[in-house]
Amino acid sequence: METANQANKKQHTVLKSIAKWLIIFALIAFVCYENQDLMQEAMEEIQVTPVWKLLVCLLLGNLYFIAEGCIISVMTKTCDNRLSVWQGITCAYLCTFYRIATLGSGTGVAQLYYYNLHGIRVSTGTGMSMAQYTFQKITIGIFGVVSFILLILSGHSGIRKYAWYMFAGAVVISIICLFLFILTVSKKFSDLIMKLARKLVKPKSRLYPQLDKAQVSIDYLQSQGRLVWKDKQLFLTVVGLDFLKFACWYAIPGIFFAGQYGVAVITCLGLTAVCNMVGCVMLAPSGVGTLDFVFALFFACVIPDGDAVAAALVVYRLFTWIVPFVIGLVPALTVQKKETRN
Repeated sequence: METANQANKKQHTVLKSIAKWLIIFALIAFVCYENQDLMQEAMEEIQVTPVWKLLVCLLLGNLYFIAEGCIISVMTKTCDNRLSVWQGITCAYLCTFYRIATLGSGTGVAQLYYYNLHGIRVSTGTGMSMAQYTFQKITIGIFGVVSFILLILSGHSGIRKYAWYMFAGAVVISIICLFLFILTVSKKFSDLIMKLARKLVKPKSRLYPQLDKAQVSIDYLQSQGRLVWKDKQLFLTVVGLDFLKFACWYAIPGIFFAGQYGVAVITCLGLTAVCNMVGCVMLAPSGVGTLDFVFALFFACVIPDGDAVAAALVVYRLFTWIVPFVIGLVPALTVQKKETRN
């Protein structure tokens, strides 16, 4: 009887492993199919772009994940099983693989899954993941608002005609950041939100049981958020690394245009920050489509060549989208092998 149970358990493990491998390869096929035009255009741009620009863009694209890995490492220092910087970087690439493969919906699940593999409880991991997301959104908002102000003050006449678009984006992202900040630190505010939610949602509604889960998630968020806010060194480290990682990505279009059209790298960096801020508040999976539209709209103000703007967007997507996805495939397969052995 015991032998039969062991055989059934082994068979179940094998089938489970095969299913997960099939899912991973299905995700790869899906991303390749969805981004086939982008990959073709990227290959064409690689052939005509100077090698030094490609290397710098590749470096900047991956510095983002090194900074992200450092953030994950320092935020887990309060746990019994703190992740090393290398494990944090691995987790960052794993998350971007599933973020792109699932159009944004699988990021948090992948991060919690990796945390759990390294002995971090789901409850603790949920709080850290939500706190990390909150600080990231706040950084995008501050970066975008400051860049918006500096671009307007710099006197770019072409940009001024879109001032209201940028202003609207700045207002929305500021409200979102303020909401996330208060939600992170104020127990009274979160209780008020949940109280209003329970009044608006009927007890018989399918959404009502989800409110209890939301309350638990908010409690985890606040417990981790307070740790970051109270630890000044941790707070400055996380925020500083957030600004660094986004600066790396935002500088990529500037590197692409370096030596052309008389536009400074810092101007392109500011424009990309504003584009991400505005794109962040638009409803689309992982910012797909919205960032492309805003990027083309704002960069046309300083770059007269529309084809060059389109090429810059392709290169930006290549090093912030396709390359990280390919690199993220390695930890995705490695984690799968590790779980199979266990």
